[in-house]
Amino acid sequence: MKQITSPRTAAVDRAIDIIELLSENKGTLSLSQIMKELGIPKQSLIRILNTLCVRGIIDKTEKRGFYRLGMNLLFTVNHLQDKINLRSVAWPIMQELSQVVHKTIELSILDRDQLVCIERIQGNESVNVYSRIGGVYPYFHAVSVGKIYLAKMDSEKRKKILKKIGLPAVTEYTITDTGMLEKELQKVKSNGFAFEDQELRKGVRRVAAPIYDRMNKIVGCISIAAPIFSFELDDVDILGVSAKDAAGKISKNLEKK
Repeated sequence: MKQITSPRTAAVDRAIDIIELLSENKGTLSLSQIMKELGIPKQSLIRILNTLCVRGIIDKTEKRGFYRLGMNLLFTVNHLQDKINLRSVAWPIMQELSQVVHKTIELSILDRDQLVCIERIQGNESVNVYSRIGGVYPYFHAVSVGKIYLAKMDSEKRKKILKKIGLPAVTEYTITDTGMLEKELQKVKSNGFAFEDQELRKGVRRVAAPIYDRMNKIVGCISIAAPIFSFELDDVDILGVSAKDAAGKISKNLEKK
């Protein structure tokens, strides 16, 4: 049975062909060159090129009628590559940390203003802390990873974010007072790690430390999480330093990439 291709599907196929062609040539191509290589009718090609230009996938060059890959596409590709590098560099250090502390180890990033867990090693506890790869932490103020990012922001940006999301009480332990949160963020700056005490989920504690790239920009956080019966308050400094040391190793290895 012959597969029927819709006009929309055909346009998507052609758009991908254009992107691949520009990528293979690693430079600029003219409208006529693209037409010759791909055999797309001129008017259809112009419509697709204009759409790709509007989305920033490709750009028109200074030379009239010529096109190249756009900054939005290059940014997306680089961003994806950064995630892949971070996971591959962090993984063996996460395994080492897991073998030492025997608790859940998480790797998280800030992606489009969302805190996302991108890697995880389950701890030995019988109770799962319920984080998952691809899971999003909903509130910056209620999770140690979010506190890291808040502490590193300038005060104006922090005010805007907190005004937008507020300080809702996720549990009875969540910090909901601005003044108390500011004091907590000062501790984060002083200690080099953040602590969360049942603020996101009752019965779970977590410490997190920042990972930096070669430009000294935060690219993620490594966390240690566990139920309160195996993560006592006396363990905070020890586990916080362990997370900080692991984050430092990852940061150092990222510099070599």
